[in-house]
Amino acid sequence: MTGQSGEMIEIKELLKRNPRGMSITEISSALHLHRNTAAKYLETLKLRGDVDRKEIGTARNYFLVQRIPVSSLLAYWPAPLIICDIRLNTVMVTEGILSLLGCSLDVMYGVPIDEIPISLFKDPQIREICQSAVHGETQTQTFRVTIRKKEMLLRIQGIPVVFDTGRDGAALAFFDETEHQSTMKELDLLKQQYTALQTGQTEYIAHLDTTHRITYINAPFADRTGRSSRQAVGTPFTSLFPAQISQEIEDLFGEITIASESATAELMMIRNDGTIGREQWILQAIFDEQGGIAAYHATGRDITELARCREQLEQYHRNVETLIEDRTASLQEANRMLMATIREKEELERELLFIQFAFDHASDSILLINEEGRIIRANETASILLGYTVEELQTLHVSEINPSITRSGWREMWAGGYPGKRIRTRSIHRMRNGRILNVDVSRTFVRFLDQLYFCSIARPLEEQDD
Repeated sequence: MTGQSGEMIEIKELLKRNPRGMSITEISSALHLHRNTAAKYLETLKLRGDVDRKEIGTARNYFLVQRIPVSSLLAYWPAPLIICDIRLNTVMVTEGILSLLGCSLDVMYGVPIDEIPISLFKDPQIREICQSAVHGETQTQTFRVTIRKKEMLLRIQGIPVVFDTGRDGAALAFFDETEHQSTMKELDLLKQQYTALQTGQTEYIAHLDTTHRITYINAPFADRTGRSSRQAVGTPFTSLFPAQISQEIEDLFGEITIASESATAELMMIRNDGTIGREQWILQAIFDEQGGIAAYHATGRDITELARCREQLEQYHRNVETLIEDRTASLQEANRMLMATIREKEELERELLFIQFAFDHASDSILLINEEGRIIRANETASILLGYTVEELQTLHVSEINPSITRSGWREMWAGGYPGKRIRTRSIHRMRNGRILNVDVSRTFVRFLDQLYFCSIARPLEEQDD
């Protein structure tokens, strides 16, 4: 683009790279313009609301600002608004502000912002917010006021605007947070009550989601599991018990319905010292408004000693040899279950190692990318192909590897993604040394643990451009 508009675009690009502002002399020198020509363009841009001017000593510095056209703001902004001109006189209001403040239009229209006959506007911070917005700066303040004998909490945000005439102005957006604050106070009170209720609690408490994974455990249960509360989050509830009774626990969850909201059972567990223990658990379902299960509240207690007492009573009339045999069998069973659990974990570890080996030694480059476009996993083939280490790849954005994907293009690609969607195409990859590779790419969206990821499998084409 050439001519006057082209020069103004160059000035805006220059100010974008220098957010602290530049003088007319600095701008004319950087763009090789006559000083008067640069001043004329800057004055035009100021009238359009694209730049602002500040006096810094004897110099006038110009900087790029972002102002919203008043017509666009009124059309799309949902919050109640007051629009002021450069002199801070009220020139427009929305219907929502009249309802919020309980006044008529004639009380506000044409009146300076700090002379509106409502106590809220006597606060000097209102004028400060408005003045800052006129000068292109956004401020937000929260005010506790009484309107129509009702105590309210209002958050007021100043928004820089520009009128259709090119004049600067300010908009005050009002957000009523009274109900939100009341709700948060009630929530804090409930949290305090729940915390107080747990104080001194010796029973185990666990919160579970609909997939029976832990979202919270109290201190006694954390001690029992040998994990911190944070480490336990996301752990399957069944994994805290011997593998042999996993199905028994799942069946227990299956017994819970809207008609039968809880289930109780005595469950076997293995203590840290290898001995068998017994726990009594009550699983309570929490239902949503539609009657579906939203979560579970589980409480348990160690009844090992109680179970032992029962056993002793049953064994009281038996001879010593039978008692010894039973104890030996019990210990052997505990050891057997412990060994089975250990073997199961070892098998899982071997499977994971094999999967990692296959992933790293795949013949194609594999990149796993999250929604933000960040590479979170890469195999060794990708590392060798692109010239980065695996760790370096995990710090890059997808656009740094595939320059044909812009950040806006990535967002569009992601918006159309769903689990299982596959795309095969030809694209390019940029190596660390800057060389561009033509590649055959298979792109797949996959979901893991409620998270959607983008899997890119690339194979260099045999014919490459030099």
